[in-house]
Amino acid sequence: MIQFKEELRTERLRLKVLDQENADTLSGLVSENKARLQESFPITVSRTTDAASAVHYLNELEHDRLHGRSVLYGVWYRSALIGLVIVKNIDWRIPRCEVGYLVAEPYEGLGFTSEALKAVCQYCFRELAILKISAKIIPSNQQSRQLVEKLGFELEGTLRKEYITGLGEVVDVSYYGLLSQKESD
Repeated sequence: MIQFKEELRTERLRLKVLDQENADTLSGLVSENKARLQESFPITVSRTTDAASAVHYLNELEHDRLHGRSVLYGVWYRSALIGLVIVKNIDWRIPRCEVGYLVAEPYEGLGFTSEALKAVCQYCFRELAILKISAKIIPSNQQSRQLVEKLGFELEGTLRKEYITGLGEVVDVSYYGLLSQKESD
């Protein structure tokens, strides 16, 4: 069974697997950013309405992590939880995965999301031997599209009416992919 690293570090950030002990902090992060997260992260928003629900959600994510299906990293800057990066929908047969990420509004535009996502992608390629990482982004999220393009992800297509947002709207999804250097050579 795969053992995910508990912690990744970058120049400015610490990415740490979130667990029950982080329930209050996680629910606070989501609560403070709920309005802007609702559209693209409806599951996280609905599953972390308070510390108790966050504990339950984190326990489910822990189960998935222990079974090699996903891993959720909290993005810490100094002593503050400023964002999340999840590696999910892992298919070890190929092997491929999907990433999702968010950062609290006060930390947008400072390069933290790019730094965290780059670290996670490098970890996936180098240590987990993932061949392809995908990101699914609603077309209206221009910042996210620019971020993945900056990191080398390529637009592979748009899936029409593929996703229901937390606002109940069915929208298209832009599907981006990034291949490991071994695969792109």
